[in-house]
Amino acid sequence: MAASTTPPHLEFFQTTILGLARQCDAQQTNYGKARVLDLWSLLSCFCVQAPPDFEEVFPNLAQTLVKAMGDGRYPQLVPILCGALKTLAQTMQGSSDEEVLSKVCIKLLPALFKLVETMQGTSTLSKQKKDDEAMDVEDDAKPVVDDKNPEVQRVQSVTAAIAELAKVAPPPYVQSLLKKVIQRVLTATQSDEDESEKIVTLLGLSQSLVSSEALDDESIGLLYRAVKPFVRSDEHPPRVQKRAYKALLEICQKHGKFVTEPERLTELTDLLVGSLMTCQVSARHLRLKCMTMVVKGFKSNNKEQMAIIPKAVGEVLLCLKDSNGKAREAAYQLLLAMANIMDDMTTYFKIIAGALGAQTPHMRSAAVMAMSRLVFEYARTDNTVHALLPMMLQTVVVLFDENSREVIKSVVGFVRVSVAAMSPEQLEPLLPDVVGGLLKYHKGKDRFRDKIKIIVKKLVRVYGYDKLVPLVPESDTRLLTHMRKLDERAKRRKAAQRADGNADNDDFDDMMDSDEEDSDDGKTLMTGATGLTKFTEMTGRTGKSKHTIALERIEKSVRSRGSVATGRSKADGPRLKVDKDGEVLDMLDPSMSRSVRFAIDEGDEDGDSDGGMMEFDELGRLVVPDDFEESSTKPQAVVDEDEHENLEIRGIKKRKLSKFEEAKVQRDEAKKRKAKKGGVKGLGDAYKSKKAGGDVQKKGQKFEPYAFVPLDGKSYTKKNRRQAVESMTTVVRGGAKRKR
Repeated sequence: MAASTTPPHLEFFQTTILGLARQCDAQQTNYGKARVLDLWSLLSCFCVQAPPDFEEVFPNLAQTLVKAMGDGRYPQLVPILCGALKTLAQTMQGSSDEEVLSKVCIKLLPALFKLVETMQGTSTLSKQKKDDEAMDVEDDAKPVVDDKNPEVQRVQSVTAAIAELAKVAPPPYVQSLLKKVIQRVLTATQSDEDESEKIVTLLGLSQSLVSSEALDDESIGLLYRAVKPFVRSDEHPPRVQKRAYKALLEICQKHGKFVTEPERLTELTDLLVGSLMTCQVSARHLRLKCMTMVVKGFKSNNKEQMAIIPKAVGEVLLCLKDSNGKAREAAYQLLLAMANIMDDMTTYFKIIAGALGAQTPHMRSAAVMAMSRLVFEYARTDNTVHALLPMMLQTVVVLFDENSREVIKSVVGFVRVSVAAMSPEQLEPLLPDVVGGLLKYHKGKDRFRDKIKIIVKKLVRVYGYDKLVPLVPESDTRLLTHMRKLDERAKRRKAAQRADGNADNDDFDDMMDSDEEDSDDGKTLMTGATGLTKFTEMTGRTGKSKHTIALERIEKSVRSRGSVATGRSKADGPRLKVDKDGEVLDMLDPSMSRSVRFAIDEGDEDGDSDGGMMEFDELGRLVVPDDFEESSTKPQAVVDEDEHENLEIRGIKKRKLSKFEEAKVQRDEAKKRKAKKGGVKGLGDAYKSKKAGGDVQKKGQKFEPYAFVPLDGKSYTKKNRRQAVESMTTVVRGGAKRKR
C-alpha cells in the first residue's frame, strides 16, 4: 500500500481493519492478540502519503489511538502507534491538511504527556537508579530498542512522537506546555519527598519540546534558568544531572543563536567551567559535548574567550583516558574544536606540551595522545604543524625511558604517526634517537613489539638496511637480519614468478598464503613433505583400502628415489610408452591409461618392470598386484558378496581369497546368522565396552547396578513387547509370562 500511487483512505482502516482487530480481540487468545498487533501495525502504511479523507476521519481516529496506547493489555501498541504518528507528522508538514493536524495536536499532545507520566510512574525503572543510560533518549531523538527494559522503549517512542508533533502544533500552545512543565519541575524540587524520577520525566518532556524548534527565545531562556541549578549542583541523583545536561545540549544544538549571544556565551562558559568539580561521572560525555558547542561559538580575537582554552585543556586531556568510549570521543572532538579556532597552532601545541612535565604518568600519556591526534589531523594540511614535527618528536622521544606501560604505548603511537607524516629530510637527523628508543626492549616495550616492527619496516623502506644497521643495538641486529632475509626471499620469489609468466597472480598469492609473523612465509607446517604425503600418512593410521595403500607406497618409492638418486634425469617418474609404429597417441582414449608407467627400480631404464608399472582396468580403476597385498602387515579389506556381483556384472574377474581371509569372512557371517536368529540379550549389552570390565559389583550381587534403556518405540509395541520385557531380567526380577 505504501508503494501505491493513490493514497489510501483512513476510513478503510477505521472501519474494516479496526473491525477485524476487535474481532480478534474478542477471541481472548494469544493468537488473537498477535493478530491485533499485526492489524494495528498497518496504520503506518496509511501515514506515508497524505490520506484524501484526513480531515474527516483523523480527529475521531486520534481519540481511538490514545485509548489504544493506554490499554494495559497491549503495551506493544505504544511504539507501533507512536511510530505511525511520527511518520504522519513528517508527511503533513507543508501539506494542505497541516492545519487539521495542528488542531488535533492540541488534544493529542496532553494525552501523550499524561501517557509518559503514567508509564514512568508504574514502571520498575524508578528502582533501577544505577542504570544511568537506561532512560536516555538518543541525540537524534530516535527510539532505541531495549529488550531488557521494554518500558524504556515505550517512553522513548512517545517522546520522539511528541517532538515531531510539536513541530506541527501551534507555537503558542507548545510554549504554554513548556511553561507548565517547568512549573512542575520547580514544584518537584521544593518537595520534601524524593521526586527525582518525576524530575527526570519532566526534563525529558522539555527536551522533546526543545528538539521541535518551535520555542522562542523567552521559552528557551526560561528552561535554561531551570536547568542551571541541576548542572551546577550535585545534590540530586546522577540521573537528574544527566537529564539536565541533555536538555542543555539540546538547547545548544537546536538554538545556536541563543547560545552564541555574547552575554549568554560568557554565562554559559562560566557555568560549564565552574561545574567541573560537581559533574557526575555518567554526565561527563554530555558535558564535553556542551563545551564543544560553546567553543565553536568562540572568536579568536576575543581574549576573554581564548583565555578559557588553557583552563579547559587539563580536563580534556584527562577525559582522553576515560574508561567510557563516549567520553573519549567527545574529548577528542572538543580538542579539535579548540584547535580550529586557534590562529597560531604553535601556542596550542605549547599548551598541550606543558602536560608532558606532569607528575603522573596518566597525564603525560594523555598529552602524548592529544599531540598524536592533532598531528594526524593537521600535519598534512597545516604547514605550521608540519614544521613543528621535528621539535615535538625530539621532545616525546625522551619519554622512551619511562617505565610506565601507558606512557610507552602513547609514545609508540606518536612515533608511528610522526614517521608517516614527516619528510625523510626532517626525520633523518632524529633516526638515532628514534631507532634507539624503539628498540629498548624491556618489560614495558615487549608488549608493543608488533607496532615497533611496523615502524622499523617503514624506516627500512625509506632509508634502507644499510642506513639503519649501525643505529640498531647489537642485541637487536638479528631483527634486521631476519627482515632482510624475508625481503630478499620475497624478491627472489617474485622474480621467479615473473620469469615463469605468473607475475599477475603474485600479489593475490602473497595476500592469501603469506603471514607476516611467519619466518618462512607460512611454509613451516609443510617443510620436508608435500600435502599429498601428509594426507597419505594420516590415512595410513586409519582404516584404508588397498588402493590407498598402493598409492602411498608408490609415493614413498618416488620420494625415496628423488632423495637418493639426485643425479638422475628429469625423465624419471611418470612417462608415456613410446609407440614403435610412430602413430599419434590419442590422450582421450580410455585405454591410454595403460601406457602410463613409473620408473621406480634403479635397474629399470625403460620403466617396463612389473614393480614400477601402474595397471588400470577398462573403467580407469587402479589394479593393484597381489605382491602389494601379500607384503602388507595388516589384513586388507575384503570385498563383500554384493561388490563381487557388481564386479562380475562389469566383467571384472574376482580376486581369489587367502585362507586367512576366508576364515575371517566365515566368522563374520556366523556372527550375523547368530544375531538374526535372535536370543535374549542383556539390557544394555549393545552399549557395553568390549575391553573394559564393566560396572563394579559386590560379591553375590544378582542384578546389574546400572543399565542403559534405549527409548525405542518399536521395542515396546505389542509384537515386540515380550522380547523387551525378557531383556530386563538382568536388571529386575522377572515375573510370569504375559499372554499376548
